Amino acid sequence: MDTDLADEDELQRLLDEFREKAEPLGVTVLRVASDLAAAQAVADWAHSLEADCVIVASEVTRRMPGVVSALASAGLPGRPSASPAETRGAPLGLSIGHLAVAETGSVLLSEPSLEDRSVGMLTLAQATICPTAALVASLDDAAPLLRQLSLAEGGAFSTLVTGPSRTADIERVLTVGVQGPGKVMTLFVDDL
Repeated sequence: MDTDLADEDELQRLLDEFREKAEPLGVTVLRVASDLAAAQAVADWAHSLEADCVIVASEVTRRMPGVVSALASAGLPGRPSASPAETRGAPLGLSIGHLAVAETGSVLLSEPSLEDRSVGMLTLAQATICPTAALVASLDDAAPLLRQLSLAEGGAFSTLVTGPSRTADIERVLTVGVQGPGKVMTLFVDDL
């Protein structure tokens, strides 16, 4: 069997497992080829949510400079990350996932600043762009990157996010979106 075909088969298996875990939690999971296709998918999702702007984490702007302009061209203006007070309740946030874990349907957010952390934790809806190649099978496979991030100079805010925010603290009734995004999209991008 051709190595590229075997790699693509394994990647598709991992994507299927991620989707199987994440979608029942209310996560929209998509795979696209390029950052421009990712921008269009985010813009389409934002329009379905009636979000009129997106707060963009600085890492998205740095690693995917064409995304912000493509979002604006698609009718979705972007704003840079700001203080938690300014970000709280914004209609949509856009961050980069450093890693995705198939066995749990989780994405690893790791931001260098409180402003960027606020994007993934305080907006009403959260879109996370993750390189398709950063999809791993298990939490054990995530450990080396978690270690690397924890030892990085200056540190970072790192969180494994699995679906929308949910709690059952109020009268033991499950409530979604009380303390974080109520809607979540994970967008895998092949050539990121």
